[in-house]
Amino acid sequence: MFKRPFTSKTTTPVRSSDLRKFRDEVVATFELSPSSVKTLLPDGTQTTKITTHLDEPCTLYSGPSSDPLFFRIGKGTDGPVVPTLYAFDQYPGDLLPVLVTAPQVVEHLVSGSALFLAGVSDQSLQDLPDLEEGALVAVSAIGSPAIVAVGQLGADKKELLKATDKKGKAVITLHARGDYLYKSGSESESGPVPPPSGSGDELAEDVSKLELEPKSKGNGKKASKGESSRKDEAQGAPVETTGEVSAESMSPADVDQMFKTALLLSIKQTLSKSPSLFPMPASSLFSAHILPNRPAHLSGIDIKKSSWKKLAPFIKAVAKLGWVTAKEVKGELVVMSVNGTHADVEAVRSYKTIAQGSSSSPSDSPTTNITTGGSSSSNSSAADVVVRELFKPPSAFRGILPDEVEQPDHDLYTSAQLKSALLSYVTSHSISHPRDQKFIQLSPDDALTSVLLKKGEDLDVMSKDEALKRLKEAGTKFWELRKGKEDPVVKKGTPPLVKIAIKTVGKRQVTLISNFEQWGLFTAEEVAEDLRHRAASSTAVQPIHGSSPKKPLFEIMVQGSHESLVTQVLAARGLPKQYVEVDLSKLKR
Repeated sequence: MFKRPFTSKTTTPVRSSDLRKFRDEVVATFELSPSSVKTLLPDGTQTTKITTHLDEPCTLYSGPSSDPLFFRIGKGTDGPVVPTLYAFDQYPGDLLPVLVTAPQVVEHLVSGSALFLAGVSDQSLQDLPDLEEGALVAVSAIGSPAIVAVGQLGADKKELLKATDKKGKAVITLHARGDYLYKSGSESESGPVPPPSGSGDELAEDVSKLELEPKSKGNGKKASKGESSRKDEAQGAPVETTGEVSAESMSPADVDQMFKTALLLSIKQTLSKSPSLFPMPASSLFSAHILPNRPAHLSGIDIKKSSWKKLAPFIKAVAKLGWVTAKEVKGELVVMSVNGTHADVEAVRSYKTIAQGSSSSPSDSPTTNITTGGSSSSNSSAADVVVRELFKPPSAFRGILPDEVEQPDHDLYTSAQLKSALLSYVTSHSISHPRDQKFIQLSPDDALTSVLLKKGEDLDVMSKDEALKRLKEAGTKFWELRKGKEDPVVKKGTPPLVKIAIKTVGKRQVTLISNFEQWGLFTAEEVAEDLRHRAASSTAVQPIHGSSPKKPLFEIMVQGSHESLVTQVLAARGLPKQYVEVDLSKLKR
């Protein structure tokens, strides 16, 4: 919730009566003694109304020293009360049940990522009380008793224990040591992970049990830096290597060169050819252009491993080199233009990028063949999706068709079949217009006339296209979805449009994806995880307010503007592009 700066309003002292009520609530919620709570929330406790970067309202409770102690999610007093890490540091007892993870996971929690089940210690999960989904839990790192994050369980404990494949979210992160809520207190300069205790061998053994990530392929060694490699680096070409290179094996200077090369390639291949893209926020340039153009074997390395540590110093450094022009607009760094004629841009050499590597993967390829209303191509995948729009014409029309017209199962016609049936009737009754075969003659005595004409309407002729259109409108619409070799599924209505909305939230943009459940082609979690890697942005899945608890609807949120990438990812999973609707109405230019 607090991976980005939040907006705060006036801070006021809590009235004595309200403070007593709040203390009683904390005592009941966290099963603490009244004396402990009074020490934790002394007289002089203050309250502040704040709004997160996603426009979520919260109430913040701070001690006399201005350190945040608790926050309440939502408006009023109905939302849950969540202790901050300052509360955990001040109170020696256990405020919440604790799950244990590895220290290297904590920095991802600070950035708002969920704690996945694969990163949770088995023993801590087994020791957890029988909690339901949404219950508050704390997270600590192996080797340190300090709490590093607070969140809500992603599923019931029983469900988490049943997940033998270790997939799924264990904790939805609400607050972490090092995020902007933590930085608003007195420990703003402290790092996200407290120093671990215990020997290095013990820590290594404990971390190895978590199975956080699959082992990368290849030897993980850097290529030697001979004269030829230095020459390649000077020309902007990355040093060739076999397998993936880890961040630990690269110096900050190596990471600097990698990001510079990715920017140069972006300028040369796309940015210099599309001046209409500018001005562009530096964050959008980084996520949509620089990160995808990193070398394919360097996918796990980010800006934190460089000498700049953050994006702003990097952009200012390349601006001094003359590659881009940039300036701050209302507190946000914006790239105004790029220099496509710079000597460094012209000298950069092409290489296989992360974007090219992911697009060549069969499971992620956006060019997967999708057949709509016809037979699938021979080179399409096993998960081909066939969508057909079907029509059940009025019974009055079906009753007058000639015997030679073959009626499909359940009287569900494709557009072509319905047109063929109409033309068969026109031919058998000789009602085509004698001077123009595109029209039919309508006679009061003809049964087709009563089907086509609306009440009170009087027409002598009608085009065959208009007649077909009216037959479709007068009947009932259905649609058929066939996935691979599975039996087709027929549903009433028209194929739903999956909605992609780009929305401006504060100074940033987010991409929202919704209305995809009826297709049954993918889950919200798998698309969110795919987009998190492909867009190099944080993602979240949240239920849509007002949807049925029995059949909940969800919305996928991706930081940044990614309508093209989202369309490609959905198409790769079988969703035809004509059923994707992009909404830019809430985007502030």
